[in-house]
Amino acid sequence: MRERSALVSSRWDHNRIAFSGSPVWMVNLPGMVRCFASSLLLSIVANYAALHGWLWISPVCLVVLAWLLLLLVYRIWETDQTHIVIDGARLTWQGGIVTRRVVSVELYRIQNVEVRSDWWERIFGFGTLVVESSDVNHPLWILPGMPDVERLRDALTEYVVTMRNTMGVREFNVGQV
Repeated sequence: MRERSALVSSRWDHNRIAFSGSPVWMVNLPGMVRCFASSLLLSIVANYAALHGWLWISPVCLVVLAWLLLLLVYRIWETDQTHIVIDGARLTWQGGIVTRRVVSVELYRIQNVEVRSDWWERIFGFGTLVVESSDVNHPLWILPGMPDVERLRDALTEYVVTMRNTMGVREFNVGQV
Protein backbone atom coordinates (compact mmCIF):
# COMPACT_ATOMS: atom_id res chain seq x y z
CA MET A 1 0.00 0.00 0.00
CA ARG A 2 1.19 3.51 -0.67
CA GLU A 3 2.73 5.64 2.03
CA ARG A 4 0.52 8.33 3.51
CA SER A 5 1.65 11.82 4.36
CA ALA A 6 -0.23 13.14 7.35
CA LEU A 7 -1.56 16.65 7.37
CA VAL A 8 1.51 18.87 7.61
CA SER A 9 -0.07 21.86 9.29
CA SER A 10 -3.21 23.93 9.16
CA ARG A 11 -1.34 26.64 7.18
CA TRP A 12 -0.31 25.46 3.73
CA ASP A 13 1.75 27.02 1.02
CA HIS A 14 1.84 26.05 -2.65
CA ASN A 15 4.89 23.81 -2.23
CA ARG A 16 3.61 21.55 0.55
CA ILE A 17 1.52 18.45 0.10
CA ALA A 18 -1.25 18.28 2.69
CA PHE A 19 -2.25 14.70 1.88
CA SER A 20 -0.96 12.12 -0.53
CA GLY A 21 -2.03 8.50 -0.40
CA SER A 22 -4.67 5.86 -0.83
CA PRO A 23 -7.78 5.40 1.28
CA VAL A 24 -7.23 3.24 4.36
CA TRP A 25 -7.87 -0.44 3.72
CA MET A 26 -10.38 -0.58 6.61
CA VAL A 27 -12.90 1.14 4.34
CA ASN A 28 -13.48 -2.38 2.93
CA LEU A 29 -14.35 -3.86 6.35
CA PRO A 30 -18.16 -3.92 5.77
CA GLY A 31 -17.62 -5.81 2.51
CA MET A 32 -15.33 -8.28 4.25
CA VAL A 33 -17.90 -8.89 7.00
CA ARG A 34 -20.69 -9.35 4.41
CA CYS A 35 -18.52 -11.76 2.43
CA PHE A 36 -17.69 -13.79 5.55
CA ALA A 37 -21.37 -13.92 6.65
CA SER A 38 -22.50 -14.88 3.14
CA SER A 39 -19.90 -17.63 2.85
CA LEU A 40 -20.97 -18.99 6.23
CA LEU A 41 -24.62 -18.99 5.15
CA LEU A 42 -23.78 -20.57 1.78
CA SER A 43 -21.77 -23.34 3.43
CA ILE A 44 -24.69 -24.11 5.76
CA VAL A 45 -27.10 -24.22 2.79
CA ALA A 46 -24.71 -26.43 0.77
CA ASN A 47 -24.28 -28.88 3.68
CA TYR A 48 -28.04 -29.02 4.28
CA ALA A 49 -28.65 -29.64 0.58
CA ALA A 50 -26.01 -32.39 0.44
CA LEU A 51 -27.60 -34.15 3.43
CA HIS A 52 -31.00 -34.13 1.73
CA GLY A 53 -29.76 -35.26 -1.68
CA TRP A 54 -30.17 -31.96 -3.52
CA LEU A 55 -26.86 -32.21 -5.34
CA TRP A 56 -27.50 -29.34 -7.76
CA ILE A 57 -27.47 -26.73 -4.95
CA SER A 58 -23.83 -27.25 -3.93
CA PRO A 59 -22.32 -26.11 -7.27
CA VAL A 60 -24.64 -23.08 -7.28
CA CYS A 61 -23.47 -22.15 -3.77
CA LEU A 62 -19.86 -22.59 -4.87
CA VAL A 63 -20.34 -20.29 -7.89
CA VAL A 64 -22.04 -17.63 -5.73
CA LEU A 65 -19.24 -17.88 -3.14
CA ALA A 66 -16.56 -17.52 -5.84
CA TRP A 67 -18.41 -14.47 -7.24
CA LEU A 68 -18.54 -12.84 -3.78
CA LEU A 69 -14.84 -13.46 -3.17
CA LEU A 70 -13.90 -12.07 -6.60
CA LEU A 71 -16.02 -8.98 -5.94
CA LEU A 72 -14.29 -8.46 -2.58
CA VAL A 73 -10.83 -8.85 -4.13
CA TYR A 74 -11.80 -6.35 -6.84
CA ARG A 75 -12.97 -3.79 -4.25
CA ILE A 76 -9.75 -4.14 -2.24
CA TRP A 77 -7.65 -3.85 -5.42
CA GLU A 78 -9.66 -0.79 -6.48
CA THR A 79 -8.99 0.83 -3.09
CA ASP A 80 -5.29 0.10 -3.46
CA GLN A 81 -5.21 1.64 -6.96
CA THR A 82 -6.92 4.85 -5.79
CA HIS A 83 -4.55 7.72 -5.03
CA ILE A 84 -5.56 11.14 -3.68
CA VAL A 85 -3.33 14.22 -3.53
CA ILE A 86 -4.30 17.49 -1.84
CA ASP A 87 -1.59 20.08 -2.35
CA GLY A 88 -1.49 23.85 -2.18
CA ALA A 89 -3.27 24.35 -5.50
CA ARG A 90 -5.66 21.47 -6.17
CA LEU A 91 -7.28 18.23 -5.12
CA THR A 92 -6.42 15.35 -7.48
CA TRP A 93 -8.04 11.90 -7.56
CA GLN A 94 -6.55 9.00 -9.55
CA GLY A 95 -8.21 5.64 -9.78
CA GLY A 96 -9.30 2.71 -11.83
CA ILE A 97 -8.07 -0.75 -12.66
CA VAL A 98 -9.14 -1.43 -16.22
CA THR A 99 -9.47 2.24 -17.21
CA ARG A 100 -7.29 4.74 -15.35
CA ARG A 101 -8.93 8.09 -14.59
CA VAL A 102 -7.36 11.26 -13.21
CA VAL A 103 -9.56 14.18 -12.10
CA SER A 104 -8.65 17.37 -10.27
CA VAL A 105 -10.28 20.53 -8.98
CA GLU A 106 -8.61 23.79 -8.00
CA LEU A 107 -8.94 24.48 -4.29
CA TYR A 108 -10.45 27.94 -4.79
CA ARG A 109 -13.45 26.24 -6.47
CA ILE A 110 -14.32 24.31 -3.30
CA GLN A 111 -17.56 25.56 -1.75
CA ASN A 112 -18.21 23.19 1.13
CA VAL A 113 -16.34 20.39 2.89
CA GLU A 114 -18.24 17.83 4.97
CA VAL A 115 -17.13 14.86 7.07
CA ARG A 116 -19.15 11.67 7.33
CA SER A 117 -17.97 8.90 9.59
CA ASP A 118 -19.83 6.01 11.16
CA TRP A 119 -19.11 4.91 14.70
CA TRP A 120 -16.80 2.09 13.61
CA GLU A 121 -14.89 4.42 11.27
CA ARG A 122 -14.26 6.86 14.13
CA ILE A 123 -12.82 3.99 16.19
CA PHE A 124 -10.24 3.33 13.47
CA GLY A 125 -9.58 7.05 12.87
CA PHE A 126 -10.88 7.63 9.35
CA GLY A 127 -13.98 8.82 7.54
CA THR A 128 -15.42 10.09 4.29
CA LEU A 129 -14.59 13.58 3.05
CA VAL A 130 -17.41 15.07 0.95
CA VAL A 131 -16.30 18.09 -1.08
CA GLU A 132 -18.76 20.29 -2.98
CA SER A 133 -17.22 22.42 -5.70
CA SER A 134 -18.28 24.94 -8.31
CA ASP A 135 -16.75 22.74 -11.02
CA VAL A 136 -19.46 21.96 -13.58
CA ASN A 137 -18.11 18.51 -14.51
CA HIS A 138 -17.45 17.29 -10.96
CA PRO A 139 -19.58 19.22 -8.46
CA LEU A 140 -19.47 16.51 -5.75
CA TRP A 141 -16.37 14.66 -4.60
CA ILE A 142 -16.82 11.73 -2.21
CA LEU A 143 -13.49 10.53 -0.82
CA PRO A 144 -13.96 7.51 1.48
CA GLY A 145 -11.25 6.18 3.77
CA MET A 146 -9.46 9.45 4.52
CA PRO A 147 -7.34 9.27 7.70
CA ASP A 148 -7.64 12.04 10.33
CA VAL A 149 -10.57 13.36 8.32
CA GLU A 150 -11.85 16.02 10.74
CA ARG A 151 -8.49 17.73 10.99
CA LEU A 152 -8.10 17.55 7.22
CA ARG A 153 -11.55 19.15 6.74
CA ASP A 154 -10.76 22.00 9.13
CA ALA A 155 -7.41 22.74 7.51
CA LEU A 156 -8.81 22.46 3.98
CA THR A 157 -11.71 24.81 4.77
CA GLU A 158 -9.40 27.35 6.40
CA TYR A 159 -6.99 27.23 3.49
CA VAL A 160 -9.73 27.56 0.85
CA VAL A 161 -11.11 30.68 2.56
CA THR A 162 -7.63 32.18 2.87
CA MET A 163 -6.80 31.35 -0.74
CA ARG A 164 -10.04 32.93 -2.01
CA ASN A 165 -9.42 36.10 -0.02
CA THR A 166 -5.85 36.49 -1.28
CA MET A 167 -6.87 35.78 -4.90
CA GLY A 168 -9.93 38.03 -4.71
CA VAL A 169 -12.24 35.24 -5.86
CA ARG A 170 -15.91 35.79 -5.10
CA GLU A 171 -18.46 33.00 -5.04
CA PHE A 172 -21.64 33.15 -7.10
CA ASN A 173 -24.05 30.23 -6.86
CA VAL A 174 -26.36 30.69 -9.81
CA GLY A 175 -29.46 28.54 -9.61
CA GLN A 176 -28.84 27.35 -6.05
CA VAL A 177 -30.71 28.42 -2.96
